[in-house]
Amino acid sequence: MLDPAANPHQTLSFALDVADKAIKLLAVLLGGIWTYWNYKKSRTYEQKMELQLTGSLFVRNGIFVEIAATLKNLGGTKQAVQQEGAYCEVTAIFEDLSEKSIRIFRVFSKDEYIEPGESIDDCLLFRLDHDASVVWLRINLLVASTSVEWRQVEWIRVDANPIPSTAAIKEGDSHV
Repeated sequence: MLDPAANPHQTLSFALDVADKAIKLLAVLLGGIWTYWNYKKSRTYEQKMELQLTGSLFVRNGIFVEIAATLKNLGGTKQAVQQEGAYCEVTAIFEDLSEKSIRIFRVFSKDEYIEPGESIDDCLLFRLDHDASVVWLRINLLVASTSVEWRQVEWIRVDANPIPSTAAIKEGDSHV
C-alpha cells in the first residue's frame, strides 16, 4: 500500500474531489432556492391583482357619492387590463329591497398594462339624485385581464335624512 505522505498527488486529488462534490451540491441547493423564489415571485397559484374599493357620501348642497378604485399588480409580470372588462356599477337598494342600477362607468381606461408592483387609481364623484327610499348603495368593481376576472364589492349606508333642514342650521354652522 502506498503511503499518502510519500505521494502528495493522491492527497491533492482527494481534496479536489471533495471540493468538486461540495461545489456541485452548493450549486444544486442555490438552483433550488432560485427556482422556489421565482415560483413565489410569479405567484402562479395566487392572486396576482389586488383591488381596493372605497365609497363615501358627503353633503354639500346635496348628496354626493365619491368612489375610489385602486388596482395593484402583485405578480412578477406585466398584466394587460382589458378596457372593455374594467367597469364599476353603482346600484341603489330601496326600502322595499328592490334594486336599480343608477350609474355604470369605466375604470382604469387610461392604462392598457400594469407593471409588477405598480398601482393605478381611478375615482368618480357624482351627485346622488336623492330619493328618500334609498337606504344602501352597492358598488361593484370588475376588472378583467386576459382570462381572469377580479371583483370587489363595497356597500354605503345612506341615512334616512342626511340633509339637515334649513331651520336647524344656525348662522356660522360649518357642516353644510
